[in-house]
Order: sequence, then structure tokens, then C-alpha cells
Amino acid sequence: MELVLPPSALEKVSKYLMNTLEAEFTLIKNAPNELEKLKRFKTVIANVQQDVAGQDLSQQHADWLDEMMDAAYDIEDIIDMSSTEILRRRSNNNGNSTGYTRRVIDFVSYTNNPLIFRHKIGTSVQKTFDRLATIAKERGYHLTLGGRDGVENLRTETFSHMGGDVVLGRNHDLKIILEQLLFNEKTSIEVLVLVGMGGVGKTTLAKLVYNNSQVDALFRKRKLWVCVSQIFDLSKICKHVIEQIDKKPCQLKGLQALIEKLKELIEKNMYLLVLDDVWTNSSLTEDVWSNMKSLFHSCKILVTTREENVKFVILPEPYMHRVGCLPEDASWSLFKNVAFPNGNVLEELKDISKSIVKKCKGVPLAMRVLGSIMRKKQDCSYWKGIEENNILDPNIEGENRIFSILKFSYHNLPLKSKFCFVYCSIFPKDSVMKKIVLIQQWAGNGFISLNEGNEIFDDLLSRCFFQDVEKDVYGSITTFKMHDLIHDLAESIAKSLQCGIFDDSIQDKKQVRYLSILNMRNEISYSDFSSILKDARVLRTLQLLSSNRVSKSTFLDNCFTKFKFLRVLVCSYQYDFEEIPSSIDNLKLLRYVDFCHTGITRLPETVCNLQNLQTLKLNNCQDLIVLPKKLGKLSELRYLENAYCHRLDSMPDGMDRLSLLQTLNTFVVNDGEKNLNELRHLDHLEGSLRIRNLNKIQNIVLENGILNRKSNLVSLTLGFFGCSTRSEGRDTEKVLKALQPHPNLKSLNIIRFDGFCIPLDMSCLQSLIHLKIINCKNLTTLPKDMCSLQSLTHLHISRCENLTCLPNNMCRLKSLTSLTIKSCPSLVDVSFSLKYLTSLKEIEVNDCNQWIRNWSDDAISRICSVEKRSWISICSKDDDIDLLSKWLQKKIDSTKILQTLTINGGHGNRNFDNEKHRLNICCFEQEKLPEELVHVQDLKIMYIENCPNLSCLPDGMKKPQFLKIERCPMLENYCKERLYKDD
Repeated sequence: MELVLPPSALEKVSKYLMNTLEAEFTLIKNAPNELEKLKRFKTVIANVQQDVAGQDLSQQHADWLDEMMDAAYDIEDIIDMSSTEILRRRSNNNGNSTGYTRRVIDFVSYTNNPLIFRHKIGTSVQKTFDRLATIAKERGYHLTLGGRDGVENLRTETFSHMGGDVVLGRNHDLKIILEQLLFNEKTSIEVLVLVGMGGVGKTTLAKLVYNNSQVDALFRKRKLWVCVSQIFDLSKICKHVIEQIDKKPCQLKGLQALIEKLKELIEKNMYLLVLDDVWTNSSLTEDVWSNMKSLFHSCKILVTTREENVKFVILPEPYMHRVGCLPEDASWSLFKNVAFPNGNVLEELKDISKSIVKKCKGVPLAMRVLGSIMRKKQDCSYWKGIEENNILDPNIEGENRIFSILKFSYHNLPLKSKFCFVYCSIFPKDSVMKKIVLIQQWAGNGFISLNEGNEIFDDLLSRCFFQDVEKDVYGSITTFKMHDLIHDLAESIAKSLQCGIFDDSIQDKKQVRYLSILNMRNEISYSDFSSILKDARVLRTLQLLSSNRVSKSTFLDNCFTKFKFLRVLVCSYQYDFEEIPSSIDNLKLLRYVDFCHTGITRLPETVCNLQNLQTLKLNNCQDLIVLPKKLGKLSELRYLENAYCHRLDSMPDGMDRLSLLQTLNTFVVNDGEKNLNELRHLDHLEGSLRIRNLNKIQNIVLENGILNRKSNLVSLTLGFFGCSTRSEGRDTEKVLKALQPHPNLKSLNIIRFDGFCIPLDMSCLQSLIHLKIINCKNLTTLPKDMCSLQSLTHLHISRCENLTCLPNNMCRLKSLTSLTIKSCPSLVDVSFSLKYLTSLKEIEVNDCNQWIRNWSDDAISRICSVEKRSWISICSKDDDIDLLSKWLQKKIDSTKILQTLTINGGHGNRNFDNEKHRLNICCFEQEKLPEELVHVQDLKIMYIENCPNLSCLPDGMKKPQFLKIERCPMLENYCKERLYKDD
């Protein structure tokens, strides 16, 4: 059993008590004595931490240390409660009453009397400390000054995290799997199973197969990946598959509805389905696999599992491939790559390193973990000692051996990283976790300060405790996962922290402090929740995870009344929550609250009494119409997340008081410019900001420089929505000019701007990567200095109906990789040549026929040579048929690189997956297609939709590999009679 004590308790005693409580307790006779005792408490806990670090404890010792930890938590609660009360009193003193009047009122009030308050705090400290002293004395710890510090400095050597893990020694395994998957003609081989112990690399091998180019070609990118984990839930699998095919959330409920939808989507298409991390349990029955066979009868299924007996319930005679350990040479290469990323192996560590690799016995996870430790600690004497340690005992076999190595890596973590790592056990195994959410919750629980979050995350990532990171378009990590064995390690330690996901293994509900409640299938009633939590009165974190449905929002009132020590509350996806009780201000220590995806329409004003609140998450609260009026009182607020709150129509006054605010997704302009000017003072904003309703500004008295000091903003959207009573055009140009962004901005979107020109100084935005100009009806030209944007990679212009020309120096955009111009019917004059856009990889032109008519042969050839795709939509009206024929003739000269041609005769063009050699024909009004199509030699996919007049295909046109026709009755009859009569 492991023990981890909260580092926050140590720091708060030294910082808070010495600076604040010392002044507050001076009028109480015994306060100085209590303060001195609490100072000595830091030394005691530090000594205990030093002594138990790295030890497996007997049950007797563990019980004793649990008592010590409970006392530590209690003292931290006392400190936080008193800090909050002092902040409240200071805030009240800044109110309407004069200082003298305020003091008189407080003195005659029992609840506000400062002497009574100090007496209560002193008494609480005395009782808790006496208990702590008794516990410590039992094991020989004495409250004496001095002693060891026991807190390791976190900062270690930093390095640049690689985008993808290096995979070594799996070529032979990959070849065997591909042969079975691609070239085996036995129809019975429908399921391939990769079997091996945890950490050996089954998932890595499955990813190599999944991303193989030959697999892409065979399945035409129809590939599906589902992480199954310990509970084999067919409904969950079906839902994930539907979402991957449909590329949107699935709202269906009930297994039968999901099965019917999935059958409709899959039809007769062959898919590759990967079921990763399958466990054998009671939910994995022959009936389940019977349903699987019915659903995926034309598909190939690749399974990864630790257990060979999965084969007894899977389809008959699956192909079983045992994933073995890496050979010695690949093992050494992998370890060396992790431990010595620059390739230079220190001579004094070479022999020790090879000895360690041998003891890892070819398990990749073990080598990555130990390699990450060696990268940070390249001390020869340290590793000589480790080499003889039982942690690398060659007699320990299998997963027990890996687990012992993981524990060794955990013991080498700095104290704060230990606590942050163990907290991750509160999230379900195999879940995709968001980096920012984890850091916010770490800080919300007091483990770290928000400024330390990125450093600690990177430390855990560098030590291989996190994996499978995903990054946004700007290269910042957004999500990650934990390996099953790593999660098992966190769970095993979390028991001593009273931390984890609710189940029957939590014996003592009275002491549980960090809790997630996850119900995979059934709704949880209010009475069920009350029963689960009736004894858990010291909770610090409560998460109701997304699959739960609490039937009564009165549950919240119960929480707010009972859990007075709560720091983190997550109630996202609780759609039945339409109202938040005003009793929320009972949670005086609350720092993090998540009401995302709920049905709330407003927050109670009492939210503004939460003086410790750092994070308020309201994303996708689509019924939310107003924020609390005194939101500016939340002086500690760093994150106000309100993306996709579409009904939110104003912002409260006083937003400029939120001086620490770092995240504000949406700012809504009120009637007038006052609140927009308040943005000027929020200089710490970072990430994305969307400003809505800029058209509401009536009196143009804005000063420039509202945004130009916000150096950490990455993305800015300026939306000129909202009704306006003033004249259009020139006035909005003044508004836009006042919103000149900082040069560090990477993405800029301008929407519904009704000015005639864009007055921004584009030449200053040299970091800009993405630029979108959408639905700007009066815009006639683009800024000339836009062409100086040397970092610009994506340019999107759409629905600018009066735009007549593009800058003639656009050829200077040497970094431009994606160009989209849609619904700009007046666009005619283009004096630059597309052939100079040498980096262009994607282009989409839609409903710009006057422009297309003027394209030169060079321009057409340049578009045909685009690497990834070439989407050209050409309307099929009578006067455009010659244009279409011209286009086809030019494209036929480049059939090897033709990727997609869309012929669209109406609105509502359908977006299909982008594959090479595809022809999409939608809403075509003519009876015949251009004859030039007969020269297309390698047409693979052809979609024809809603062309009721189309009666035939051009004579001599070669049959595509895949043809799909919808709502074309005459053409369907033609194809049945002529094109496919011999099939």
C-alpha cells in the first residue's frame, strides 16, 4: 500500500499562516501558540514523506498513516476556510458602509464578529493539531523545529516532445498480419486476434496495421476503431461506429435502434473494424458475438486482447497471432532512443543500460518507462545501485514484472507529480482526457498552482505516464490517454488517497475525498445518489460523468448543503438540470465547476459569492440567456468557458474587474459600446475569443487598442451579428479598426462585416496562419497588404457577393496550402496567376463562374496538379455547359492527378469523402453529360444524385469501380439495362 500526502497542505501552512493568520490571531490569547504549532506541522509531514517514500507498507503502518493524512486534510480545510472568510470580510469592508460603521455592525453580529471568528479558528486548529501530535507520537515523530525539507524540486531537464512514438522490431509481425488481412483467400478468416500481455505493444501493432497504405487501398479508407476496455458494451460499440461513419454525434437510444441504423450505414460495404483492448467477462457472450457477426458480416475484425480465451466466444476459427516481446537488438534501439534522444550514449552508462534492457525482457512499455528515467537521471552511481535492486529482479515474470518497473518509475516522481498522477485514476480507464481540464482540476484541488500545470503535465508525459497525445492545428497538446497498466498503477495507489471511481471497493464512504460516479447503462435516481453519498461528507471532488442522468435537479441542493469542503464539481451532460439552486454559495471552497451541456437558463446571483472560483465551464449551455450581474466580483476567476451558448445575448457590467481572466470563449456586445471597452483591461486572455453582436454598437466612440495588447490570443472571431439601428458600412469600419489584434494572432475570422473595405493593418499580423472572411456583403476588394502574410497557410472567402477582385500580388503568399473561394458570383478580375502559389495543396471553388471563365490554361493545369484534392463545383445551367466541357477537357489531360470533380446544378451540394478519381454529380438539370467524360481512364468512384432529367451516360464511358445513383429514375433504368446487364 502506498501513501501520498497532499503537497498543498505543506505550502499553505508556511505561506498563508505566516502572512495572514499571524495578523488575524494576534488579538486572541492562545493564537500565537497555535500558529507556532501549525508552522511545526510542516516539518512533521515532510519527515513522514521522506521516510515512507518508495516503501510498501504493512496494514498497521498504512492505517496509522491514513490517520495522519486525515489530520493533514483537516488542517488544510481549516486554512482554506479561514482564508475564504478573511477575503469575504475584506470584500465587505469595501462595500457601502463606512469602516467605522462596518466594524460596529460586525462586532454586534454573532456571525461576523472578528473575535468570535478568531476564537473558532483557534479552537479548530488546537483540536486538529492535538490529534495530529498524538498520531505522530505513536511512530516516534515529534513536533520539533528544523529537520529535513523533504520536498523535491520539480524542475528537471526539459526536452521537446516528439510528435509520434518510434516503433521498432515489429516488421515481421506486421507482415504476417497484412498477409492474413489482405491476401488470405479463406472466407473463414473474418477475425484476427492479437494476443499478448499488457505493455507488449498490441495496440501499437494494431495502429501500424490500421494506418498501412495497403489497408487503406483495400478498404478505401472505410476503417473503424473502437476501444472496448473491460466492459464489452455492444450499444457503445455501435454508437462509436455510427459516429465515425456519419462524422457527427449519434443521438439514438436503445440497442435495436442502433443496430438498424448501423446496418443501413454499412450495407454491403467492406469495413475494417478494430476492437482494441477486449477483455473476457460476463458481458462478452455468444449472443453478443452473434449480433456482431450479423452487423459486420462483410467486414474484417481485428481484435487486441490480453487473454487467449477470448477465442472461445469469438466467431469460429479466428486467426490468432501472439505478439511477443521485442528481440534484443530492437530492445536496445528503443531504450537508446528514449534514454539518449540525441543518439549519444554516455560511455559510463552503456554497460549498465544494456544490462537494464536485458532485464526488461523485450517489453516496450518497461523500456520506455526506464528509458525516460535514465534520460532525466544520468548518474552512474545511481544506476549501479538500481541494477542490483529487486525492482529489476529477473525472477519476476510477466505483468508483475512490468508493474514493479512502473512502481519504480512512480517512486522517482517529484512529490507534486505523484499527487497529480494518482488523481488521474478518477477518470475511467481508456478514456480520452483533456489536458486543460486535468490541469484546471489539479489546481482546483490545490495540488498545484495554475502556473505549474504545463510543467507537471510535460514531466509526466516525458516519463511515459501519458501517451497517445493529440495536438491542435497550432501544435499544442489537447488530449491524451493512459496505458491500461499505468492506470492500474494509479488506481492501486489511489486507495490511500480516498480517490477513484465509485464502486463497491470503496469501503469507508466517510473518508472518500475524490470521487467519480459512472453508470454505463442505467439512469441514476435522486434517491440512489442520496444513498451513495449520504456518508461522504468530506468530498473535495465530485464528478458525474457524461453517461449519468440524474432524474432530479434537487440533487444539487443536497450537494450544496452537505459537501462544504467541495473544491471540484462536474455536472456536465446533465440535461435535466435546468436550474442551479441559490445555495451553491455554501460551497465556499469551490474552485472548479462544470455545467457544460446542461439545460440551465441562468445562474443564480449567489455564484458571485464563490470567492475562490477559478474555473466556470458553461460550454454548450444552449438555453443559457444571461450571466450573473455581479460576475466581476469573482476576483480569482481564470477560466470562463462559454462557447456555443447561442442564446446568451449580453455580458454583465464590470467584466474589466476580472483581471486574472485567461479564457473567455465568447464576448457578447450589449446595446452600446461600454462593455466592449471593458475588454481593453483583460490583457491575460489566451486561446480563442469570439466577439458577437458588433453591429449593436450605435455610438462610435471606441478608442483603438482594445485587443492589441492581448499577446496570448491565438484565435479571434469578429461577428457583426445583431440588429442595428444605425447606418451601415462606414461605421462598422470604425468598429473593426478599433479591434486591431496583436501581431501574435494565428487565426482571424471576420463574419457579416458590412463595411466596404477591411481597415485592419494586415501587415502587422505576420504570425497569422488562418484567415476567413465570410458573408461580408458590401466588401468589394480585399486588403492589399494581406499579401504580406508570409505565414498564411489557409485562406477562406465565402458569400461575399459584391467582391469583384482579388489582390494582384496574392502570388506572394508562398506558404498558402489551402484556398477556398465560395459563393462570390461577382468575382471577375483576377490579375494574378494561380501557378505562382507553389505550396497549394487544397483548393475549393464553388459558385464563382464568372471568375472561372477567365481562368487561363495555366491556372487550370495548376489546379489539376494540386497534391491532395481539387474540388471544383460548376453550375450546370444552359449557358454554362460549354464551360463545363472546357473544364473536363483540360482535366482529362491530367487524369493521373484528377482527384475530385463536382458538377452541381443547385444548392445543397453534398460533401463526400475525398478520394482520388471521384466524380460527384448533383442536381444536374440537363439530359446528357458532356461527351468529354469518355476520356476519363481511371474513374474509381462516381456519385450521381437528384438528376431527374439525366437519362444516360456518355457512350463509351468506362464503368467506374463504384457507382451510386440516388433519385435519378431514368438513369437507374439505363444503368440496369445497359451498363450492368452482364454483371
